[in-house]
Amino acid sequence: MKKTMLIFLILCAFSFALFSGQQAEEKKKTDPMADLCLVEKTQPVQEKVKTGFDSITAKDAIAYLKFISSDLLEGRDTASLGHDIAAEYVASMFTLWGIKPAGDFTRPAAGGMFAAMQGAKKPTRSYFQNIGFREILGNSGDIRVEWQKGQQKKSRTFLPNMDYTYFASGTQTLTAPVVFVGYGIQEKSLKFDEYKNINVKGKIVMMLSETPGKDDPDAPFNKGELKEKYNPPRRMRRMTSPKSSLAKKLGAVAILMVENSPNKNSDVAGKVLASRKVSDERPIIPGKRRNIALIEGDSLPMPWDTIPTIRISREMTDIILDYVGQDIKTLKGKIEKSLQSHSMPLSGVSLTLTNKAETRLVGSRNVLGYIEGSDPKLKDEVIVIGAHLDHLGKRGDYIYNGSDDNGSGSVGVMEVAEAFSKNKIKPKRSILFALWTGEEKGLLGSRYYVSHPFFPLDKTMACLNLDMISRQWDQAGLKRMSRMFGMDISKEMMEKIDIKNFISLSYAAESPELDDILRANNQHVGLSLHLRKTESAMGGSDHAPFAMNKRPWVFFFAAMTEDYHQPTDSVEKASPNFMQKIIRLTYLTAFTLADK
Repeated sequence: MKKTMLIFLILCAFSFALFSGQQAEEKKKTDPMADLCLVEKTQPVQEKVKTGFDSITAKDAIAYLKFISSDLLEGRDTASLGHDIAAEYVASMFTLWGIKPAGDFTRPAAGGMFAAMQGAKKPTRSYFQNIGFREILGNSGDIRVEWQKGQQKKSRTFLPNMDYTYFASGTQTLTAPVVFVGYGIQEKSLKFDEYKNINVKGKIVMMLSETPGKDDPDAPFNKGELKEKYNPPRRMRRMTSPKSSLAKKLGAVAILMVENSPNKNSDVAGKVLASRKVSDERPIIPGKRRNIALIEGDSLPMPWDTIPTIRISREMTDIILDYVGQDIKTLKGKIEKSLQSHSMPLSGVSLTLTNKAETRLVGSRNVLGYIEGSDPKLKDEVIVIGAHLDHLGKRGDYIYNGSDDNGSGSVGVMEVAEAFSKNKIKPKRSILFALWTGEEKGLLGSRYYVSHPFFPLDKTMACLNLDMISRQWDQAGLKRMSRMFGMDISKEMMEKIDIKNFISLSYAAESPELDDILRANNQHVGLSLHLRKTESAMGGSDHAPFAMNKRPWVFFFAAMTEDYHQPTDSVEKASPNFMQKIIRLTYLTAFTLADK
């Protein structure tokens, strides 16, 4: 699968995650319209929020967006001059609007004797939270497998992108014994436990991908809850599989993943070659995306962080298994026939993974500002309104302007900040406005923030995240989305929905009051609003680090288009009036949460 399509599916997945709980599912089946909020006639807002509400305009939104997505900023790549210019622009607007800085303290410049005579300046807080990153410029390495029995020794060296594929984020060496664990499944309902009587702590586990009987519709893993757990449709796939999570839980240090299908096109070499194939439907863009990671210790582990997973060819698999007189086809057949464990330690076999990364230190920054709440007791609590400011940068002569992704969300945060600053009545709680860096590299800025927050996380009452809010669905796209993600949108419902006014918002299932708040506030905005309650943030955008830390969240996301992650994502395609509605809904939602 092409990388762009994979990212497309992941992004759509978190946007339209399935309802949690049997009650929600029954509600959907009995009344599909119950999740829609349609407004016949918009109602005027209360006086206490009117000034801020009216200040949010399509004219301002498109003006800010034209600068943020201009060619001069060269795509706002993380740790680039273009991103720094965008950050300075936002900070200057925050200053103009009287938003208080919430970033790092500035360091007074050393001025020698004259400065000492004048008196040292006290450090002041800036709008920038500075973050150091490791940029990986290149990787080299190999895998060496050794077998020893008494005085007998054998070894074999395997090469990346020929025998195996492995995404490494730094220099590492890993050596451990190897254990074969079949498909790596532990399923009590079938009395099927491939880890029974096998100790994998501190070891590398070799497992087949997918499940036994993958192509047999009558196989137990292709039915009901087990199918949803192990072989879900792409719309429901998790950031980590239950198999890798289980291996990590049981103490394994790495996974050797063997392709279940013997088809050479699904093996390592075939996939590598397929990924290099040029599409005639897209421009031939030189270069690769930059690989940037947080410095270790600068971020809390995320649930999707897992142990190293090395995808190995079936040829490499059989060479390793041959040391103990086995082969993968025979072992696979035994498991499929009996649905019994055939796990075993590979006696005398150890594997050493070596990777050397060429790296350099680079820096980027989050932009943080806030308004203080009006209540002396509640002002220590905060609502975070955030969006990622970064995009994909420039490759060759092609600039990834990122107007929708995520210039639009960044503009949304700016407009909401301006609205709160102009509104004379302030809510009881404080509001933090955040423009994150490094989202496209793995939610780096928001992950760093939750480890180094300006307001304590236990005082963070909600996170509102804006990502891609300037584009509208067309009818064909909405129908395709409804089929892909199992949304029950009938012909009758499609006729009632204003397609150009349609947005599907997801929110934290543990905060059911968000449904009522969004519905009530939409009466003043008039979107065709579809609400999705979910237990998982799916890891795809900057609300995820807050969700993983048990903070309530709402994800404002409009439409997916063919311009996603392409140089064609330009400001001319934005819908200013549509943006205005979404930003106004964000403002009202934030005010409601902060003032209750």
